[in-house]
Amino acid sequence: MKPGIDQHLMALTGVLATKIAPAIPAESYAVGDTKMAAALLLMLAQEADRRADTLWRENAQMRAILSDGTGLNLPADLVSQLREGASWGDDSLLVSALEANHARLSRVLIALHSAVDLGEEADEKALNARIWDLLEQMAERRMLVLPPV
Repeated sequence: MKPGIDQHLMALTGVLATKIAPAIPAESYAVGDTKMAAALLLMLAQEADRRADTLWRENAQMRAILSDGTGLNLPADLVSQLREGASWGDDSLLVSALEANHARLSRVLIALHSAVDLGEEADEKALNARIWDLLEQMAERRMLVLPPV
């Protein structure tokens, strides 16, 4: 098996935390810097492993919400944006391409959310709830797990 980027970053984390940091004089500022670098590598390892999957899933969820928004009684220019956004597929699994599409979809989702956030109609309230659920899921997917200090 070929080690992934996340495994390489975890190995570097281990080297910094267990070999390099203990070898630095305790009174040196470099100890704190080394521990901070190890923690950063740990977070990067977690994100490297899941980033493409997270973006791909979120892009699909945003497209579904945008598509459903086209059936609401909204301004024509917004409905046009929703239709266009719902059609933006992920043409590549490169993180940079997924991030670019995520940013475009997010802009349209924000416009939709602004339109339905204070809506009184049942369908507006339902879509608003779905948007809030998505935002909560997005935050949870980005949660980093740090080891006890």
